[in-house]
Formats: sequence, C-alpha cells, structure tokens
Amino acid sequence: MIAPWVPGPGVLVKDTQRGLLGEAVGWNAGTVTLAPLGGGEPWETDTYSVPNELDRLRARVASRRRR
Repeated sequence: MIAPWVPGPGVLVKDTQRGLLGEAVGWNAGTVTLAPLGGGEPWETDTYSVPNELDRLRARVASRRRR
C-alpha cells in the first residue's frame, strides 16, 4: 500500500493510533519514525495523518511551556 501522504524530515505528524504528535525523522515502506516534541525515544507508526489546527496549537503551547 502506498501512503497518501509522506511527511518529510522535521514535519509535524499525528500518530492517529496513539493520539500523539511527533516530528518526522524517517520513513520506510509506509511506516514513519517520529521523535517526541519534548525529547525522548523515537517511535514508529503506520497510522498517521496531517495534524489539524488544534493539534498544531497544542504543540506550540507545549513548546512554549518547555522553555
């Protein structure tokens, strides 16, 4: 199966199975590797989507709180 959207490195991605946001750091055969926005161990998922505006807002707020 070919993914309808392939995120490039550094792009914000939503793992729809876990409900988590991450930064794309790799892609292989329909699976994307995501790095947590606040740091930590990357994970892989094959169920992902473009984050909506609310997701992006939450990511910006979390980023500012970490500063």
